[in-house]
Amino acid sequence: MSAWIAGALALPAFTALSLAMERHQEQVFGRALVLRASVIWRLAGIALLSLSLACCLAAGWSGAVAVTAWLGMLSFAALLTGWMLSYMPRHLLRAACAALALAALAFISRTYGQ
Repeated sequence: MSAWIAGALALPAFTALSLAMERHQEQVFGRALVLRASVIWRLAGIALLSLSLACCLAAGWSGAVAVTAWLGMLSFAALLTGWMLSYMPRHLLRAACAALALAALAFISRTYGQ
């Protein structure tokens, strides 16, 4: 379950990191954001990536397998983020919010579901 949560957190993490860049802010929001908002997006992306790594490490795998699986999840999330920025940038934020909500629900289910 932790691996699924880690995978679901990777998309919002890369979305947040991409929204820290002015070019992608214009694609998604139609305008560039102020510097403070860019810093907040960057910090959110770093925090989500760290949380994703922590979920992989908590999945019960050895450290090397967990990091390798995490890198694979990051690759897929980066590919999906790049594809969405190219073909449907307005939907990227919604997809990231849906993935974040899915990760939160999976975490709640894992924590309180037993």
